[in-house]
Amino acid sequence: PTAPAAASSPPSSSGVAAGGEALEGSEAGGEARRFHSLLPLHPERLHAALERHARRAADSRPTVGGIVWLASQPKLQGAVRTDEAGGVAVEPGEPWWACVPRDEWPAGLAEDIAALWHDPHGDRQSELLLRGGAASDREELALALAACACTSAEAEAWAEGDSALDDPFAAQWAPLLAATADEDRNAAIQSDVNQAFK
Repeated sequence: PTAPAAASSPPSSSGVAAGGEALEGSEAGGEARRFHSLLPLHPERLHAALERHARRAADSRPTVGGIVWLASQPKLQGAVRTDEAGGVAVEPGEPWWACVPRDEWPAGLAEDIAALWHDPHGDRQSELLLRGGAASDREELALALAACACTSAEAEAWAEGDSALDDPFAAQWAPLLAATADEDRNAAIQSDVNQAFK
C-alpha cells in the first residue's frame, strides 16, 4: 500500500502526547498549532466538535488538516481536510502500517516509522495542523479536539466491538470498507491457491 501520511509526516519532535495535546508550531510564522494524540478519537464527539467548528465565523475558523485515528475504524486512517466553505471532512485514508503484514512492508520502513510506533497500537495516532484564525481560536479548537479522545473504557469497548455508541462517519466509510474487505478476502484466497500449487 501507499505509505500512510503518518509515515511521511511524523509527529513533532517537540513532544508526544499520551492523550490529546496541542503543541504550538512554527509553521506559517507561528500561526499554526499542532494537535497530536496517541488515543483514539471518539467518532460521535469528533463529528459534533467539527460541526460546531464549521458554524463559526469565517475569520475565527482555523483550517484543519492531517490524519486521525477513529476508535470505530481501527484499520484505516481518517484523512482530514477543510473544504472551501470551511467544512471539515474526515474521509477514509490509507491503512495503518500496524494492519499491514510485516512481510509486505517496504525495505527500511520499520526504521523510518520507529518514532511513530507505540505498542500495542503501532502507528495509530492523530496528527492535525490547525492554521489561521487567532491564537485563541486555535487554542479553543485544540481543546475541543482533545476532549474527543476516548476514555480507556470507551477505547476498550470499541476494540472489543461492544460499543453501542453512534459513529456518524460509518455510512460514508461503509462502501470503501466493504471494498477493502473484498480485496482482503480475494488476496487470502489467492494466497491459499498459490500455497496449494507450490
